[in-house]
Amino acid sequence: MNIQHLILLSVSASLVACGGGGGGSNNSTPAPSPTTRSVSGTAIDGYIKGATAFLDLNYNGQLDSGEPSNITDTEGNYRLAITGDNADCIDYAPIVVNVPVGAIDADHPDTPISEAYQLVYPPVKAISDNATNKSTTPLTTVLWNQIQQDIHKQSLNSCQALKQAINSQNQIVQNIKEQELRIAQRYNIDVSDLYGDFVKSQSAELYQLAQNLMPAIKRSYEETKQLQLAYPTAQRAYVDYYWEYWDYTAKQTVDKWYRKETVLYANKLSSITQQVSADLDNPLQLKERIERNTKQVDGLTYSKEAWLYLGTTSGTYRCLIDETFAQQPQANALTIYGIANRSFTDATEDSWQECVNNNVGNDYSQQLYTAIYDNERDQMLLSKGNYYYQKNPKYPDLVNLQDRLDSYQRGDLDVLSTLSAELSNTQDHGADSWSREKYQYIKNGTNDYTGILTMRYSSGLWTQEHFYQNGTRTYQCSDDGSSWSAENCPKE
Repeated sequence: MNIQHLILLSVSASLVACGGGGGGSNNSTPAPSPTTRSVSGTAIDGYIKGATAFLDLNYNGQLDSGEPSNITDTEGNYRLAITGDNADCIDYAPIVVNVPVGAIDADHPDTPISEAYQLVYPPVKAISDNATNKSTTPLTTVLWNQIQQDIHKQSLNSCQALKQAINSQNQIVQNIKEQELRIAQRYNIDVSDLYGDFVKSQSAELYQLAQNLMPAIKRSYEETKQLQLAYPTAQRAYVDYYWEYWDYTAKQTVDKWYRKETVLYANKLSSITQQVSADLDNPLQLKERIERNTKQVDGLTYSKEAWLYLGTTSGTYRCLIDETFAQQPQANALTIYGIANRSFTDATEDSWQECVNNNVGNDYSQQLYTAIYDNERDQMLLSKGNYYYQKNPKYPDLVNLQDRLDSYQRGDLDVLSTLSAELSNTQDHGADSWSREKYQYIKNGTNDYTGILTMRYSSGLWTQEHFYQNGTRTYQCSDDGSSWSAENCPKE
């Protein structure tokens, strides 16, 4: 992966020349020519003819007035061009392909498509792919279904919003890198395979995977339309059926299907995830239910999340109340100070109303943190210092703030500016424990990168995880931050 591509992706761009000037003695400076940018792609299940590809400028999954569109040809090809103030949206908006009833899949040319569905290619600014032609497939659609909630979580509901949110860009790019690896591992493929033309490469394995995913994509599309009708004022409402190949908590392969329903407003997110039967018809068990409410004012961001979830190892339900309060010291600053309060209670599958109405309980933990986002484009770095107070909260007055937000302003969390995110720093600031982390992407070559996450803990343990372009990873530990080996890692 070319890391510089993450922020400076080059797609075909050209200046549109204005008409030549006439004679006379007009000394006025001519207006600059508007910029036109374009992107080309291919809609693939087999190659799909007669689908409508468009640039989704406002992230609502629908073709709206002013959004460039194009009908795919016999080989599934499309080209989208946009001129003027929104030209940069080529980099920041997803490409959506609406496949209607009657379109032709080249795999079955004599049988027109009888069930409409939608394919998506994520915003090129945020992903690893640097191919000139964007292969829009079931695999890119699955990736978008996984990451769009993260984008909306940052209150980003348009290409222009993502373009202007420098801090959020870096965080989202990192999260998407992790999600690419998760998807690749979930389906036991290379990260690069997520973006490939598996028809052209004649990959039977990827072709079959895409076919296996299509029933879920079609079901997701139909139920998404129904959910949008049920929540007409939501910024985004969607259903995602997905297959889980790997259990990250249990660290073992699984074979489970899930249905996730999400409704997003400007300051609220609600989602329900249930395990379903392999034919997608029957709900089996609630996996998790989440409601998150946020408020932003004067450089401050407040979020309260209720999370009812099924423990993977315990097999019992718990209710988590997670409250965060964060501050940008200055507008567009690359540093954020924050505080997080968390409490847990035992729960049952049907105790959602009790859970969502809870506040942070008396027996809660408090985390203070400072996060620094380095705006280096070639080697994006994220460092963060976390300080955990399990018994005696550092700031007991800063808890259950939802009804007192109007009394705070930018600068009230400047007291956290003394917290360090440097790995070499060992100050504990009175915390029961602490951790520091540094995350970086190292460019090895044009399409080769290594992601490195280094963690240091107050216990004396250092850990380092390397993420490679092919979707593999290594994990090693140290007691001094210089001598690393897998044998140094604690046994589970």
